[in-house]
Amino acid sequence: MRATIDRVTGQVSMYRLTVIATAAVLAMGMLLGALGELGFEWYGILGTLGVVMVATLGANEIAARLARVVPHRESSIITALLITCFVPPTLELRDLMGAAVAGIAAALSKYLIVWRGRHILNPAATGVVIAGFTQLTIGFWWIGTPAMLPVVALGALLLLDRTRRMDIGLIFIAVTVAIIGTRITLTGAEPFDAYSSVLLLFPVVFLAGYMLSEPQTLPPRRWQQWLVAVVTALVFSIPFNAGFLYTTPELALVVGNIVGFAVSRRGGFALRLTGSRALSDSATEFTFTPTRPVRFEPGQYLELHLPHSADRRGTRRIFSIASAPEHEQISLGMRTPDIGSSFKKVLRELDDGATVQATQVSGDFLLPRDPATPVVMVAGGIGVTPFASQLASATARGETRDVHVVYVPSRPDEVLYRDVLEEAGATVTVLDRDTEITADALRALVPDLASRRGYVSGAPSLVADAASALRRAGAKRVKTDYFAGY
Repeated sequence: MRATIDRVTGQVSMYRLTVIATAAVLAMGMLLGALGELGFEWYGILGTLGVVMVATLGANEIAARLARVVPHRESSIITALLITCFVPPTLELRDLMGAAVAGIAAALSKYLIVWRGRHILNPAATGVVIAGFTQLTIGFWWIGTPAMLPVVALGALLLLDRTRRMDIGLIFIAVTVAIIGTRITLTGAEPFDAYSSVLLLFPVVFLAGYMLSEPQTLPPRRWQQWLVAVVTALVFSIPFNAGFLYTTPELALVVGNIVGFAVSRRGGFALRLTGSRALSDSATEFTFTPTRPVRFEPGQYLELHLPHSADRRGTRRIFSIASAPEHEQISLGMRTPDIGSSFKKVLRELDDGATVQATQVSGDFLLPRDPATPVVMVAGGIGVTPFASQLASATARGETRDVHVVYVPSRPDEVLYRDVLEEAGATVTVLDRDTEITADALRALVPDLASRRGYVSGAPSLVADAASALRRAGAKRVKTDYFAGY
């Protein structure tokens, strides 16, 4: 099932999937509005969307020109769609002015409320919070109704699954339902009605799936993300009124973003290209020297920002770090087909000495702290890069780890980073690229598999199949490395 879902949603980028999911929510809202199910007209949603879209895209274009960067239009479209979901959907002039202010503030927040090149706060929530200070609009959250819940929940499930942040969304929902449901129960309501009403009448699912999960404003480590979910739920659920500040979902998310930033202080840094080498006919390793010391754990990834006239995949891409933290340079291995994305085309054309920006280092795909813990790694093609970093680091530290790597090549007779894996003492088994990964096949390849921790990295379909097979074969605490495609 997981592999099927990944194949379907993987046909589009994460940005595009978010656009589709949010547009579906607005379309359902207009349909229900036309049927008289929401208490306002469908054209109020459409008119508000038009105003917010023009304001957000326009402000983003101007800000990008002033900052001399390429505007990320698809990101601005998402911001406009989200704002439309939680401002009053009317054609009243005052409300439209407030919606426009929210769109402008949201766009500008990506350039003004930043830390080392990365925005700190969710733009849509920030825009509505700032617009609220003008008293031209408020957070209306009209999508938090029983009639809207099915389409909202479906989109939230797809987005949380694609970003592999289902746990974060569920933590937020569970804490919010527990607190608000208990408050309602204490007023004398039946417990079932009280707790279910939180899901039906509050924008809990929408906030969890469409906004809290945004990777640009989440801290890098999982425990930090869980903390943000809990803090956001607490601010969302506990009423307060401090003059111009009072309980709203958008303010709760902004507070959560601030806490996430405080505990992580994630920041960007510059990388100077020092060279590249061919890993195969269709893969290249690029080596960079950071302009300041960069701390990372072997197995983590970074987001590379390369401003250019981009195709639909945008100017930012995520890559696992292939080199060890003990080395002074950072290496990134990636597929570089002859006909590839605009991002990789520009990257391949960079001269040595050129500088690019990395926005942050993230990830929890880390080996056990105890080097004596035996490990089985399943790597698909270029998915071997985090394993290369982990084993290169073990070699640099003089560690001896019991590692068995099962490699599934993307191309015939291609085993990327084999020298790095074998230098660390790992046993490397190369499968035929068409071999079906099953529990029986893995047990045959790795007889003591049940005593090993499982790790999987590669294409989404391979990750889903191999992780499932490892669990059925008895591997312990299987971890997967997965990129949503933002």
